[in-house]
Amino acid sequence: MKKILIAFTLIIAVHPLNAQVSNTEKEIRQLEQMEVKAILEKDTVTLLKLWHKDYVVNAPDNVVTFAGRNTVDRPVMKRARTSFTREIEHVIIKGNTVFAMGNETVVPSGDQPRSGQTIKRRYTNVWMHQDGTWKLVARHANVICQ
Repeated sequence: MKKILIAFTLIIAVHPLNAQVSNTEKEIRQLEQMEVKAILEKDTVTLLKLWHKDYVVNAPDNVVTFAGRNTVDRPVMKRARTSFTREIEHVIIKGNTVFAMGNETVVPSGDQPRSGQTIKRRYTNVWMHQDGTWKLVARHANVICQ
């Protein structure tokens, strides 16, 4: 009986931790999709709310881009896309840092390289909780080879 009581107490003590993790993961998943929508709509106001002021991207075109507020030229905001989807496969929560990983499908448009072609890529986004809000601080994306 004593073992059952101890096990029950442990389960009750751990449950709030699981709920917190689930809420954080849910919030990050929502922010990830909010970013996709803002990128498609070229919504710079939303992007600047989501991105850390020193946001850095290791882009699929093999260029490291500083896309945060301290950067005058933000090429990611100017790129036209016919479509852009993101599938989050895994979220890792480590204190005030979260790693979101998965795959994306993008169709560039306009005068961009590979305009009109469907491009599949892998990505990792790094979010940090600072001053009561989650900010995207770093990103790596690469094109999946044929």
